[in-house]
Amino acid sequence: MKKIILLLLLSVSLSQVTLTDEQAKNITNNIKELQIKSDSLSTSDSLKTIEIGLLNKKIAFLEEDVALTEKKAKLVKPSWYENKWLYFGYGSVLTYSILTLVEQAGHAINIF
Repeated sequence: MKKIILLLLLSVSLSQVTLTDEQAKNITNNIKELQIKSDSLSTSDSLKTIEIGLLNKKIAFLEEDVALTEKKAKLVKPSWYENKWLYFGYGSVLTYSILTLVEQAGHAINIF
């Protein structure tokens, strides 16, 4: 029994580790740095979550703006002078006039 108690005490005494003051301070500083990093990461994470929410709202507003702009574009009708058939008519009349003048000039030259 004494041997068992002696072995038990010996194993307990050998398993204990004592740290120097410098090692203890280093461990304490490491723990503090890790806590600060953890806090900054959680703050950064919450800020990014807020940023994502704001970006989603901005996207929604931009989509709504695009939809309203498309509705406005459908409502705006071109003026009477912006009609493509009117320009086609002007072009046709002008072409006919020029061809007629050239033909008349050709006939006038043939007379002389």
